[in-house]
Amino acid sequence: MNERYLIINADDFGICDSADRAILRLLQEKRITSTSLMAPAPLAAEAVRLAAERSLPAGVHWTLNSDWDFAPWQPVAPAEAVPSLQDGKGLCHDTRLLAHQARSAEVTAELEAQVKWMVENGCAPDHADSHCGTLYGINGRPFFINAFRVCRKYGLPFRLPKGPSFLADQFRREAPRPVRSLQTFIVGLAAVMGVDLLDNLITNPYSIREISGYDQLSEYYLRRVASLPAGITEMFLHPSYPDPAISAHTKEWSKREMELRFLLSDDLFRLIEKEGIRLVSWGEAPFPHRRGKAPKRNAPDHSTS
Repeated sequence: MNERYLIINADDFGICDSADRAILRLLQEKRITSTSLMAPAPLAAEAVRLAAERSLPAGVHWTLNSDWDFAPWQPVAPAEAVPSLQDGKGLCHDTRLLAHQARSAEVTAELEAQVKWMVENGCAPDHADSHCGTLYGINGRPFFINAFRVCRKYGLPFRLPKGPSFLADQFRREAPRPVRSLQTFIVGLAAVMGVDLLDNLITNPYSIREISGYDQLSEYYLRRVASLPAGITEMFLHPSYPDPAISAHTKEWSKREMELRFLLSDDLFRLIEKEGIRLVSWGEAPFPHRRGKAPKRNAPDHSTS
């Protein structure tokens, strides 16, 4: 595959009104090509209703943990069916506790419940990905096997890169040998199970404490897109309008505001057009196990002239 395909995905659809409004605007203005819906999140019901009514390109953002201890989320599966995923309040807030006590069968039950919930509400997901990385094996639990089984059952490609650059970005250097070996094993397992993966993956790995300002965040994304390799790449971000209530509990929310500003600027789309990169959704991307080829789709016209 010599063509360069780019999926621009906004995570966390359903998390709160400030993020949902941002995602809906970005989809309407064709500044993203996909979103990922969190079935346990507070506004998931409204998000899935809008996704179904507007035929939005949406995947399942598999969520096994609550983002905030002060407002725990509940599982989609019956609570009594997945007790090991909970901490007494709802889905575990501490992902280390989740990794320690989660039972494999209950992980599968919750993953499948989230897919079925979307389908039953009129929005069949076009891909699957993992909130907080709980399914990637980095927590010491091989929950990627559970994810692949559900992906195979429902024909879903999964957010995990086959190339090494994403891991190098996360570690700010070449990833340690055990991590690289784990990636090689997981990629091979996906191939055996017939689950499609990405060739490459981009996101900004820096916390808000490490980002000097908007220009640094923008430069990071532009540099990664300019050096995009051949194949299918997803760039995922977490755009949102300001949310004072959430910002009072975490300074990281301001990074989401920067990412919204970046996606609303024209810099990214001018670069995509200059580089001849093809923008696609997950449903349009030419994954090997998907029949047909992605339709030609040029970068949206975001010129200000």
